[in-house]
Amino acid sequence: MIFLISLKDCFDKGLIKKAEKSTNLAKKSLRQAEFFLEEASDLVDTKKQISLLTLYNSFFHTARALLYNDGFKERSHFCIARYLESEYINNNKIDSKFLHAFETVMSLRHTVQYSTDKVEIEEDIVELINLCEEFIVVVSKLIT
Repeated sequence: MIFLISLKDCFDKGLIKKAEKSTNLAKKSLRQAEFFLEEASDLVDTKKQISLLTLYNSFFHTARALLYNDGFKERSHFCIARYLESEYINNNKIDSKFLHAFETVMSLRHTVQYSTDKVEIEEDIVELINLCEEFIVVVSKLIT
C-alpha cells in the first residue's frame, strides 16, 4: 500500500527524482497555488465539494514549489508529503501544522474525487484555507 512507504521508498521507486534546481518553476508553482487558493476562497461559501479540490491544488502546488527549489520532481502526491516531513518538518524549517493540513486536505480530496456517494465535509474549510495562505507565505520565503 502506497501510504506505508517511506521517503527512501519514494526515491527507490522513482516517485521522486533528482532534477535541475529551478527557482523559476518553484515561483510558477507558487503562483498556481495562489490562483487555486483564491478559487477555493471564492467557492467556500457555496459549500460545494469543488472548493476542496481547488484548495488541495493550492496545497499541492505550494509543497511542490519546495521540491522544484531543492532540485527534485515528483510523481506521487503522497511522496511530496513524505519529502516535506523529512526535509522541512524534521529539520524545523516549517511548522508541522502545514503538513497535517496538507495531509488532511489530501485525504478529503481523495474521498471527494473517488467516492460514488456525496461526501459530507466536516472539517473547517475556512481554517484550512487560512493555513494554506500561511503555508504559501512561509514557502515563498524559503524559495531562493
